[in-house]
Amino acid sequence: MRSIFAMIRASFLTATSYRLAMVLSMAGLLVALVPVYFVSGALQQTAEESIRLEGGVLFGFLVVGMAATYLYTAAVSAPARALSGGISSGTLEALLVTRASLPQIVVGLVGYGILWNALRVIIVVVAAAVVGLQVTWGGVPLAVVVMALMVAGYFALGLLAASLVLVFRTPGPVVGAVLIVSALLGGVYYPTTVIPIAWLEELSAYVPVLYALRPARQLLLAGAPASEVIDDVLMLSGYAAVLLAVAMLVFARALRYARSAGTLAQY
Repeated sequence: MRSIFAMIRASFLTATSYRLAMVLSMAGLLVALVPVYFVSGALQQTAEESIRLEGGVLFGFLVVGMAATYLYTAAVSAPARALSGGISSGTLEALLVTRASLPQIVVGLVGYGILWNALRVIIVVVAAAVVGLQVTWGGVPLAVVVMALMVAGYFALGLLAASLVLVFRTPGPVVGAVLIVSALLGGVYYPTTVIPIAWLEELSAYVPVLYALRPARQLLLAGAPASEVIDDVLMLSGYAAVLLAVAMLVFARALRYARSAGTLAQY
C-alpha cells in the first residue's frame, strides 16, 4: 500500500503545481451544471413519465449521469494514458524493477486520476443539492459501492486498452468506442427505454454503466431500499469480476511479450 500511496502522492504534487488548471477545472464543473439545471427544468414534464422508476426528476437523473461519466471516463482512460506516459518518459521500466508488485504499480499510476474525479463527483452532487435537488442521503453508502463496482468494470476495459499500448504502442479505438457506446446506450442522458431502434435498445442491456446508473438513481433520488436494486448490483458485480479476470490475464501476457521483445523502453 505504501507504494500505491507514494505514486498517488507524486501525481498529486505534479497536479497541484498547476494550481490555475485545478481551479478552472472545479469552476468548469459548476458552470456545466447551470445549463443542465435549466434544460432539465424545461423538459421535466416531457421526461417525467419515462424516468419515473429512476426518481422522476430529470435534473437528478442528469446529475447522476454526469457523475458516472466522470468516473467511468477516468477508469477506462487512465491505464492506457499512464502506460503511454510511463513508456515515453522511461519511468515504467524503472518502476517494474522496484519491489512494488505489478498490481500496485498499475493502481498507483491510475489512482490519482480516479480519486480526482471522485472528488469532482462529490462537488457536483453537493452543488446540485444546494440548488434544490432532493437527495436521499441514506442511500449514499450503497450508491458508493455501486459506483465502485462500475469503476472496477471500466478499469478492466482500460487495462485491455493498456495491453494494446504495451504491444502496439497505441490503445487503438478501444477507449473511444467504450466511451461512445456507454454514453449513447448506457442510459447516461436518457433512459434506454426511449431508444427508438429495437436492436439498439436490446444492445444497451450489455453496457455495464446501465447497471450502475439504475440502482444509483433509485437509491439517491427515489429512496429505494437495497432489496429493490439487488438484481442490478449483482449483474454489475458479475461484469466487474469477469472483466477484471480477463483483463488481468491479457495484461500479464502483454507485459510478458513486451519484456521478452525488449520494447518497454521503446516508444
